[in-house]
Amino acid sequence: MKRLRSIILDDETSAVHTLRGMLEELCPFVVINAVANNIEQGIKAVKQYNPDIVFLDIEMPPSGSGFDFLREVEDETFGVIFTTAYAHYAIQAINDAQPWGFLVKPYRAKELVHTMYVATRMRHRLLSSPQYGNRGIILSDHRKGNVVVKFNEIYYCQSDGPCTTFYLNREDKIEKLSVYKTLKDIENELPDSLFCRTHHSYLVNMNYILRYERHGRAGAAYLPNGAHVEISGSKMEAFVPHFNNFLQGYPLT
Repeated sequence: MKRLRSIILDDETSAVHTLRGMLEELCPFVVINAVANNIEQGIKAVKQYNPDIVFLDIEMPPSGSGFDFLREVEDETFGVIFTTAYAHYAIQAINDAQPWGFLVKPYRAKELVHTMYVATRMRHRLLSSPQYGNRGIILSDHRKGNVVVKFNEIYYCQSDGPCTTFYLNREDKIEKLSVYKTLKDIENELPDSLFCRTHHSYLVNMNYILRYERHGRAGAAYLPNGAHVEISGSKMEAFVPHFNNFLQGYPLT
């Protein structure tokens, strides 16, 4: 499971320490990139870290409320988990923010763990949505400069030593783009809800897999336009559940 970037926005120091400690012990896949104590700090943290999740307190006088914060960052894409001492905000939270979780202080360990399980499923759905499919990464090419590559354009990536070649679907034609990054570096930049490492030389966009075959312990995955990538024997056992979870919309574990 890839780590979830997170920000805690809460004006109570004790509440921040409690949440941080529980996450470190119970949910080590959650990385706390920043802690903010007011709305202004929260906005700056979101712009800087582009989090997957914001743990959000509601009442934060005198700077405002968690709902004020959300209005200021409404164009950003992240999941919200409310952490508040006031249960009566639940209906407003659902209507205004459609949160991934609502924790009432003091919450118990199992409540936090369940909320984070739901959050991983919600993140997977977000990454798999058509809207998210329009997002991508910027790659540096010595001839073309900084090139924007959308996730849904990538058929697969192939290792070439210290370089990686991207095979892209653009205007129904396959284009190649080589960058000076290892395949491992690229794997860390692409969402594992969409991409799967099938071989030490290949990383494939599961949206484009039409079928796969086993050949003994190893195999191959077949893509449009006659393309295919190898599935190594060491990767096959991980590939099958990974691909099945992708098809069924389940979170990766």
